[in-house]
Amino acid sequence: MVDKIEANDKQKAVFPIYEGYIHNYMQLFIDFKKNSIYEDVGIYAYAPDEDGLMRRFNPIRDNIQFNVYPDSYIQLQPDVGC
Repeated sequence: MVDKIEANDKQKAVFPIYEGYIHNYMQLFIDFKKNSIYEDVGIYAYAPDEDGLMRRFNPIRDNIQFNVYPDSYIQLQPDVGC
């Protein structure tokens, strides 16, 4: 539904549309006015270290423009107020 709404008014669209779809759904968790991830979103953003263990942290909350490490696993979870 978000794709359809954004595609109908490209002049006011917040998310870049690529071939009719939002290119990266991580954009749904970013406050573009502040250029940061929303505060009520939990983030798990790790990549494998030299031993293959998911210990290499991607500090994307501190720096939204951080280039994530190869093979990163990023999980975003909205806070439902529990």
